[in-house]
Amino acid sequence: MKSIYSKLIFGFFVTIVASFSVAGIVSLKSNNEQIKETVVDDLISTRDYVSKVLSNEGIQNKDEIINLYALSSELTISYYSKDSRVFCYGSQDFCLDEQEIKKLYESSSDRTMIYSSGNILSYGEKCLINGQEYYILVQKDTSDQKNIFTNSVILILGCVFFIGSVVFLVVAEIIVRPIARLTNATKELYNGNYSVRVDTLGEDEISKLNQSFNRMAIQLAKQDETRQKFISDISHEFQTPLTSIQGFANILKEEDLSKEQREKYANIILYNSKRLSSLAKNMLQLTLLDRDEIELELTSYSLVEQLKRVISTQESIAANKDIEIVFQPPKKDITLLADEQRMEQVWTNIISNAIKYTNDGGLITITMKRTGKEVEVDIEDTGIGMSKEVISHIFERFYREDKARNIEGNGLGLAIVKSIVDLHHGKIEVESTVDVGTVFKVKMPLEENKLGFFR
Repeated sequence: MKSIYSKLIFGFFVTIVASFSVAGIVSLKSNNEQIKETVVDDLISTRDYVSKVLSNEGIQNKDEIINLYALSSELTISYYSKDSRVFCYGSQDFCLDEQEIKKLYESSSDRTMIYSSGNILSYGEKCLINGQEYYILVQKDTSDQKNIFTNSVILILGCVFFIGSVVFLVVAEIIVRPIARLTNATKELYNGNYSVRVDTLGEDEISKLNQSFNRMAIQLAKQDETRQKFISDISHEFQTPLTSIQGFANILKEEDLSKEQREKYANIILYNSKRLSSLAKNMLQLTLLDRDEIELELTSYSLVEQLKRVISTQESIAANKDIEIVFQPPKKDITLLADEQRMEQVWTNIISNAIKYTNDGGLITITMKRTGKEVEVDIEDTGIGMSKEVISHIFERFYREDKARNIEGNGLGLAIVKSIVDLHHGKIEVESTVDVGTVFKVKMPLEENKLGFFR
């Protein structure tokens, strides 16, 4: 029984056989008890009737009356006394001979109820009639009554079984068919067909399962698309510096190069190797961030001092492009509970990104303000700006706007920023206007609010 359909049918038949067997046994036993009680009442009434007939001396045709009563009631009536022979009326099949009657008579004290066979119920009693002791025995064959009930039970159970089987097979088909379709769809999904979908009509459990399958298929399709794009992007990002390194390494093999040329080409190789190293390091960091394998080392520190420190490391780079960095700290210091090293990377990536995309002689303004239970850091530049389409993709890995392709970078910095901010339960927002500038707004929960997240 490999299929769920065969298991359902097997379970149905086992349940039906077991339940019908128990129901039949209980019903037959209960019915037999009821038949016994009814028949006993009839036998006692018959014994009383026969006793009255025999005691009435005015009745001339007593044998005919008793025999007619026995035949109409489907009974066998026998009586015996020491002064007379055995008399038997009704069906002669159950009549006892004189010796058997005598044994019952002698063994009977007052009232005796016996089962002479499985379906024959007998009632015998001694009674005194007109000064003479009689032993009256009344017998009844209950097989017909039992057979009628048994046949009725069999008919009812048969109808229930037939109708139940038809209904069950229909219901089983309704249940199994969508599961079979879902199984086939799962095989398609396993083989790489992410466009496969199943029907989701209804609100039952199977429909909800189908809905979950469709959502999973959509998500897997997106992940596959992202994976393919990631492979394509990473191949491109690695191929460019590798090609440069290979090309200039071959040039360095030439013997007629001057010292200045060798130094120039060696510096190019060194630059591209550092670029590859940075790319590999960033990719590893993003992988760890995505898998939640980085444990944040939380400490309370001054956010103002941290930003001043990061700005000081970027000022020399900004000075090369004659870019001014203006920091407007709040009047009161703000303490942040966070991973200081990770957050420093956030500010470094955003500020260095602003420097890259700001033209010579531009301005970068950094402001801080406390809003309720969080602190907001705004980093605004007067750079090339971005369209809404670009803003919707800037936190994707390797994404770089076409007009920024000639600017140094690998498109991983902002993806790392977003992952670190998310790990701290913060938010990052971007506002930008093309050829005007961009504002990055980083909102971080303050210490009293953050304690609940990480303890």
